[in-house]
Amino acid sequence: MRIDVWLIYFIFASVSLIPVIKLDEVRTNPKYRVLWILSVLVFTWSIFIGISMFIPDPFFMYYSRLITYPIIFGVSYAIFLTFQIYTNHRTSRAFHGIALVFLVINLLIALTNSQTLWMLQQPLIPQLTREVYQAASYGWFFLVHTLMCYLLLLTGFIRMLSYLSKNKHRHEDIFPFPMILISLVLGISLNLIHLFIYSFAVDPTYLFVVIVTFILYMIIYKRDFNVNLILSSRQFLFKKMREMYVIADHNQHVIEYSNNLLERFPDLGFREGDSIKEFYRKLEKSAIYFHDMTDIQDVPFDAKKVYLHVDDQEYRIDRFRANGELILLYDETLSIKMMHEIEVIRSQDYMTKVYNRNYFEMQRKQLEKNFPDLGLIMIDVDGLKMFNDYLGHRAGDRLIARFADILLKLNNIYDDLIPIRFGGDEFVLIAKKADHQKLDDLIKRITFEASNLDPLQNISFSYGLTVRRSGELIFTMLKRADIRLYELKASRTTYKDTLLEALKKAQKEGYVESD
Repeated sequence: MRIDVWLIYFIFASVSLIPVIKLDEVRTNPKYRVLWILSVLVFTWSIFIGISMFIPDPFFMYYSRLITYPIIFGVSYAIFLTFQIYTNHRTSRAFHGIALVFLVINLLIALTNSQTLWMLQQPLIPQLTREVYQAASYGWFFLVHTLMCYLLLLTGFIRMLSYLSKNKHRHEDIFPFPMILISLVLGISLNLIHLFIYSFAVDPTYLFVVIVTFILYMIIYKRDFNVNLILSSRQFLFKKMREMYVIADHNQHVIEYSNNLLERFPDLGFREGDSIKEFYRKLEKSAIYFHDMTDIQDVPFDAKKVYLHVDDQEYRIDRFRANGELILLYDETLSIKMMHEIEVIRSQDYMTKVYNRNYFEMQRKQLEKNFPDLGLIMIDVDGLKMFNDYLGHRAGDRLIARFADILLKLNNIYDDLIPIRFGGDEFVLIAKKADHQKLDDLIKRITFEASNLDPLQNISFSYGLTVRRSGELIFTMLKRADIRLYELKASRTTYKDTLLEALKKAQKEGYVESD
């Protein structure tokens, strides 16, 4: 997948998460409940788009995209209701009931599309690819679904524009009337182009809805919050702020911790009078803090710690009549966790859980720069094609998965190994610091774990190993290892004959490998 497509998706998925987090505390308030539901639906849409983009399995790709259609209707209805609430229009129970029935029908048709083809004229087949899916024609119900969504959005937008136009002198919103109008025209235009003229890599409808949802969040929630800032005293404001904060004086000594910070980290022993350095030292025990995402891009993800985005700025503390510092702490743990999960999807082989070729390409230059004593073993698992031909691809997949498990177990002994699946039956095992003795030891351990008296359980493999020469590129090392691998592979005729006989016998007896 192109990096620009991944980057666009990641940015918009992250943006879609912000209202979910920020509105979580006020979701029980009727004024914000629908807006929070809208935010959750949009973020759910982001998750399904991510599944369809990063998991190539036809089943996941097929249904993760189809399920977005009822989600899109839910999003459209939530946007409509948000506009209704904002413009003081009431929505009848009957109208809610009709929308609910249509949503259920939408969901059922999406889940049964492979049989009916009402939503999309493309059945689920094992050979389904993204290209085939995107080239498929739409079914009749898709047109009904699209029409309903457009009617809801247009009705809501018209009422919203009318309301903002009449009250623009009384409401100084962050995104005023012209921006709402421009977003409407641009969003509908891009969506029509995507549906009937040119298919974009990332659905512009999704991008448009993320922007609109964020705009609504900024208009409705942020504006109300800013009004509260103006109407409240500073002391009351600080006590009620959702964000954790620390106030320091001009000597960099803490004069106040927020209650929610003390409640969140009761065991760290924060005390007024601590220096800012002492505060950060204590915070490091339970949290990873950062001022910018680049601060933690090379830091391994730690699921046991809280991730806090720090925003520090000068602040006037009246009671000390001096310039002080206000440190705001935003809990970004969910966002960082999502980023980590996306990174795992990008860098990990889905079937074997070892690293993939994409990860190798991302890390290659860093490995060449930082590890002069690099060693690698290029490995080709013998007999995969014969397993596939005689017992089926599922048996071949299990063969590869069992071998990958052996490589992963080596991490219990060595702390500098990088097991990578290059594709098919090819693996590369990289040791950041190695000599020939270490690589020979690795081969002995792999051989011991892979050996089995049962020909169908035994895993034979060919390999070529090499240690880095001064300033040598990894690609040169791979070529040298590849030559040695195929020299060894050419000599394994006895194993092939033995395996072939065992496979023929297993096929004849209807052999099924246990899970």
